[in-house]
Amino acid sequence: MSDSPGLGERLSYALGNFGINLPFGMTNAYLLYFYTDVYGISAGTVASLFLFARAFDALFDPLMGLIIDRTETRWGKHRPFLLWLALPFAASGALVFWIPPLAEGWREVYIFASYTVLGVLYSAVSLPLNSMLPTLTRDPGQRNIINATREFLGSSATVGIGYAALPLIKAFSPGNDARGFFLLSLGLAAITVAALINAFFNTRERVANHTGAARLTTSQSLGATRGNWPWIATMGVNFFFWVGFTGHLQSFVYYANAVLEKVDLVSTLMLTMMAVLAGTAVAGVMANAIGKVTTGMVGAALAAVFTIALVFVREPALVLGANVIAYFGQGLIGGLLFSLMADAVDYGEWRNGYRAQGFLFAGSSFGVKLGMSIGGAAGAWFLSLANYTAGTAPTADVRSAVMAGHVWLPAASFVLMGASLLVFRFPRNYRHGQPGVGSPAKLG
Repeated sequence: MSDSPGLGERLSYALGNFGINLPFGMTNAYLLYFYTDVYGISAGTVASLFLFARAFDALFDPLMGLIIDRTETRWGKHRPFLLWLALPFAASGALVFWIPPLAEGWREVYIFASYTVLGVLYSAVSLPLNSMLPTLTRDPGQRNIINATREFLGSSATVGIGYAALPLIKAFSPGNDARGFFLLSLGLAAITVAALINAFFNTRERVANHTGAARLTTSQSLGATRGNWPWIATMGVNFFFWVGFTGHLQSFVYYANAVLEKVDLVSTLMLTMMAVLAGTAVAGVMANAIGKVTTGMVGAALAAVFTIALVFVREPALVLGANVIAYFGQGLIGGLLFSLMADAVDYGEWRNGYRAQGFLFAGSSFGVKLGMSIGGAAGAWFLSLANYTAGTAPTADVRSAVMAGHVWLPAASFVLMGASLLVFRFPRNYRHGQPGVGSPAKLG
């Protein structure tokens, strides 16, 4: 079979990410606001929810990785999950935006249960898609382009729903935001199902396991991490990226209302995330020209510097400009995240003899979920400590809390994200695309 996926296959793979990112982007951008201002849940309760549910989800990821490594079907290791879990995942993305008629106390039980289930199903469908990347081709240059395409379409889903959600909610159900949120999430669920089923039917797993065992044991999967510094670095990059991205994104509504005092600016602020698409679009080409680490460092620097710039500007045009440059920087590094992990899979096989893409991607995803847990919970905790109350005029403490979640936490995270890339390096005698030519003894 050819080692060169055609355009149709590359687009189908990328559209799978588009479908996954619709409910993912919706929850990241608006779930905190939905819980506090529409559902009427306290910010402190939401903070506990985000921390618990995402931490539980993060712990589930390594298990899911082991399941992938032990899966062997006529469709491959990864693709079957896209078919089996498309509908349950999409439905869970809608149910978190449903307000059932429950008594006080049971409402909290419902949001904890529904959000935890969404997180587990997100892992169970996104991990197979993400870890399938190394099976599409061994060529690092092709991977950069394929990954940039999937990230471009995935980011398009996040940006698109971030921009369009509030206007669509008002259009679907004027005067009833609760109903509008649920109707919109149902529509997104239908698109998600179609995108994942299309990805199942129109992609192929080409790169076989070279260990001689199709189903890796737990010890073999763990063995692929030994001395795998690129994998460790990528875990750090993922963790800090998602701390910053989650904290910044979920606080847009509060930032526009409490700090800028222009609540109608929310959709326009969300639209600045289009710069992520520009950064993602050039990330693969730039990485092929100057290297992935250098590209990522440039992206981290732009993201940190121009996020901090928001402290000093209040004019909407300057705020939008700073956001555009910061998001472009995030796009540069975000467009490389899964390509970095694919390289770590290759290196783990070369160094240790085990191609455990399921477990290695799951380990990296653990960093993602832990980062989302910290970033999401911190923003809600800041609001809780400032005694945020929905529907009341923002106090000075609330404004400071919003800035902590929207600016200072993300900026610090982006600095640490760039520092993590310093660990992403290979020994001199390593060559990409040559599995099994090294040995732990030689590299010891």
